[in-house]
Amino acid sequence: MSITGIQAGSSSMMGMQKPPSPDELASQMVSAVEEGSIDAETLVANLTSRFGDDASAVLAEDGSIDVDELTTLLANNAPGSGGETQGMAPPPPPPPQGMVSSEELQLALTEEFGEEAVASIFEDDGTVNFDELISLFQSQDSSSSSSTTGILLNTTA
Repeated sequence: MSITGIQAGSSSMMGMQKPPSPDELASQMVSAVEEGSIDAETLVANLTSRFGDDASAVLAEDGSIDVDELTTLLANNAPGSGGETQGMAPPPPPPPQGMVSSEELQLALTEEFGEEAVASIFEDDGTVNFDELISLFQSQDSSSSSSTTGILLNTTA
């Protein structure tokens, strides 16, 4: 395995930089238009495709970019501002490997031991009575002479 080193003081490893403010972004975009890197119409078209028809307000009548309108548009659509990301929460993290829900555990135990044996394990609110669960496993272990691989349960908290 080859591991390449990263030079100390590398800017990519110095930590996360905060994203530019709407003012800084607007200034960079206006500078790009003034330098000729992008024309105003193309910038407005890109902004419109991303932010909708409100972006057309950044193009002034003389064909220049209205910095105040651009800053307002960017500020209204910045993450966490209640703009385009409003109502959207990040996706939940994936479940830990090997963990199952109470419903999945109840289904697996019912298939293995039957409804009567499992009835005392689950409370009305869906919580697990671990003493009863351990008793079920112990009774099945003592009554079974063959060793089979089945459900593994981690009872540590």
